[in-house]
Amino acid sequence: MSDTTLTHSNHDAHGHDDHEHHVVGWKLLTVVFVALMILTILTVAAINVDLGPLNIVVALGIALVKALLVVFIFMHIWWDRAFHGLLIAGSLGFVTLFIAFTMIDTAHYDHNIQAQDRTIESDAVKDGTYTPVPTLTIEDAGH
Repeated sequence: MSDTTLTHSNHDAHGHDDHEHHVVGWKLLTVVFVALMILTILTVAAINVDLGPLNIVVALGIALVKALLVVFIFMHIWWDRAFHGLLIAGSLGFVTLFIAFTMIDTAHYDHNIQAQDRTIESDAVKDGTYTPVPTLTIEDAGH
C-alpha cells in the first residue's frame, strides 16, 4: 500500500505552518469501501433476526463501526493527532449510547403507548369521531 504525506511550509491566515496532507492509497479506500458494503449487508440481514432488545444494540453497533470507518479513513482523522481521534470516537460512542438508551426506554414503555392509542381509538369509535387510517391495497394502486 502506497500512502504518501505531502508537507507544505506555507503560512496560512492564522499563522500556522508545516501542514501535512495525507494521501490515502486506493487499496485502503477499496478495503474500507468493501467493509462498508459488508456492514450494510449485515445491517439489512440483521432486520430478519429477532434478538429482542439486542436488535437495537446490534444495529447501533454496526452503525457506529461504519461511522468510525468513514470518520477515521475518509476524513483522515487516523493520521491526525491521537487526541482528535479520541475525542471524535468518544463523541460518536456517547451519541450511540444515548440513542440506544432512548430506544431501549421507548421499547420498554411501548406496551403502555399502544394501550393508550387503543383507548383513544375506542373512545373515538364510541363518540363517532373515529376515522380509520387509510391503507393502500393492490386494487387501489390499479394493479
